[in-house]
Amino acid sequence: MSEIEKNTVESKNQLDVNRYVTYENENGSGLRFMFVGNSITLHGPKSDIGWSGNWGMAASSKEKDYVHILIRKIQAVTPDPSFCICQAAEWERNYINGKSVYNFYQKARDYKPNVIIMRIVENCPALKPGDFEIFKKEYADFLDYLKSDTDAKVILTTGFWRHSADDAIREVAGDYNFELCELGDLGEKSEMRADGLFEHSGVAHHPGDKGMQAIAERIFEKIF
Repeated sequence: MSEIEKNTVESKNQLDVNRYVTYENENGSGLRFMFVGNSITLHGPKSDIGWSGNWGMAASSKEKDYVHILIRKIQAVTPDPSFCICQAAEWERNYINGKSVYNFYQKARDYKPNVIIMRIVENCPALKPGDFEIFKKEYADFLDYLKSDTDAKVILTTGFWRHSADDAIREVAGDYNFELCELGDLGEKSEMRADGLFEHSGVAHHPGDKGMQAIAERIFEKIF
């Protein structure tokens, strides 16, 4: 079984629909950063899988997930930035008909970001023959929708667990000259996961504190 197949956390109901797009320091006067992610970025409490957090699964606290590590790093180098967190698991599950769920992310589009960190793919179904070009187009189209005619800098990441769509993400990065952050090696290392810390094996397979720190450090290198 591949590492990504061990992620048994459902892509459905990770978050209340009203919280698909949230903000931190929304009215900041500086650069505007958007995190586009899934459960690794933000997952609400779900008692049936033993997850009580309201932050990136499976960090031990909000302050230790990759988003909030990056927020602190960014705040240390640029004045009064604002942040948008866009939880896009709904798009991942429906990427083949991606435009059908764009309405959930209108507020993210309206945010007009200066920097977009595109940290999704893990919940997308494994690509079947013929799916590669479909995924590549829908991924690029969704990103274009979120960019909203801005000249935002874009950082793409491959999956924390290696995914059959990683090569499509690499091609999008090359086609559009976006920054690319490779993460797939992290998910193969037990010390980067929360192994043994949660009863639910899918939750435990998510990045623990060390994995979150590593994700944040790799992405931060691409931002400035």
